[in-house]
Amino acid sequence: MLFVTLHGGKPGAHPHKNNVHAYDKDGRQITASVLDDTEGVTLDELRGIYRFGNYLYVANANNTQNSLLCYQGSNTSYRFVGKFVSRETCRGILHPFDFTFDGAAHCYVSSQDTNVVTRLLVSADGKTGAPAPLAPALPGRGKFPPGTFVASSVGDLTEPTTAVPPPLGLEYSAKQGEKKHSVRGVVWANNALYVVDQPASRVKVYDQAGNFLGQSNAVDQPVHLLVHDGSLYVSGGSEVLTAKLPKPAGNFTLSAIPGLQIKNGCGMAFTDSGHFCIASRTENLILKFDANFKPMKFECKLPDNPEFLLHV
Repeated sequence: MLFVTLHGGKPGAHPHKNNVHAYDKDGRQITASVLDDTEGVTLDELRGIYRFGNYLYVANANNTQNSLLCYQGSNTSYRFVGKFVSRETCRGILHPFDFTFDGAAHCYVSSQDTNVVTRLLVSADGKTGAPAPLAPALPGRGKFPPGTFVASSVGDLTEPTTAVPPPLGLEYSAKQGEKKHSVRGVVWANNALYVVDQPASRVKVYDQAGNFLGQSNAVDQPVHLLVHDGSLYVSGGSEVLTAKLPKPAGNFTLSAIPGLQIKNGCGMAFTDSGHFCIASRTENLILKFDANFKPMKFECKLPDNPEFLLHV
């Protein structure tokens, strides 16, 4: 079964676009409302999604929401537990896009508007996250939002902060009349954090102290990250890129998977059988491929632009 988050927006007019949708192995919709309807909780522009045990976490990205929400349940029914983190409890969280866990009681959240990755300490029960100490790799006398793990190279985006030059700092682009480009996907693998620096057209790598370890070659439109069977997968443009994760972590080279053409690819997932699923953000569909990346029959049209996929 696949869980899908959609671009969403205007929850009062289109509530079905602001929930997690579920689809079966053949692409048929099971439900458009995995998450329960909770008084006082507005689901609006859901992005990253992650399941650990019977908890389901989802990024609520609209600029009036700015939170990671925690739900508990199974199958296609999850009830609201509480806000894992929000702008009110950690001001670095602004327009959250993606997040990942390191298995050592930390969560890392990328936020598009602050252009930083925030590290959170996860509570023992897994229900909440609080800002961790600043990354040791950051300048000692610098000014950063609480919990900053990877800083921005531009220091005046939402509040005055210390700009950290690249490659340690994340690049940022907001040319007049053009869409803003900032940090996107994050994933923890092999004791390192992989971060999409979209303006730099690279995936960067950081150790547990926030030190810059290396980066990928320059690639076209990187956005989403996925790790499977020792390899990193990157989507965002018309191709899916991959590389074996180096040991120890450092520089690496991404290469396109031959014959795999996906218009504006976004969320990705591997099934237990090794089948590869990827959504097309502008075509509003999910495509499925076998373990050799050959197309499989999978008719899965979506009611809105997809964002993230999660195989459960």
